[in-house]
Amino acid sequence: MKRKQLIRIHIAATIIAALTIANFFTFSLIAEIIGDADFIKQVKTVILYCLPILIIAMPMLALSGKRLAGKSKNPIVVQKQNRMKLVAVNGVFLISLAIYLYYHANFKNIDTTFFTVQGIELLLGAINLSLMGLNIRAGMRLAGKIS
Repeated sequence: MKRKQLIRIHIAATIIAALTIANFFTFSLIAEIIGDADFIKQVKTVILYCLPILIIAMPMLALSGKRLAGKSKNPIVVQKQNRMKLVAVNGVFLISLAIYLYYHANFKNIDTTFFTVQGIELLLGAINLSLMGLNIRAGMRLAGKIS
């Protein structure tokens, strides 16, 4: 695959993954602020149904990033790779939490346990968004788009 195509795939996967996580985070936060049980259930259901988007986009992002990085020892590239490892670990937890929160919201009560787990999910989501934002900025530096 040509480098230019790989860059396009990497950028597309980045945009899809970042927007998906941002939407999950935003709608979860809005649902918690509003506090309406039906809206919370709807948000958790939509997140569950949209998880495959993220489950496809994140590996595409990671694989294209690894391929673009090659054997580079550039400190910016190494930092991006290290951050992506954290994003991946967080991602596994976030997927598990999303499934748990869907189940809890739809088949149990929205109670203190739900809100505690939701808080953890929001924290991990914020961390992933921050790490991905840093990687986006680093990628733009590597591409010469910003200094």
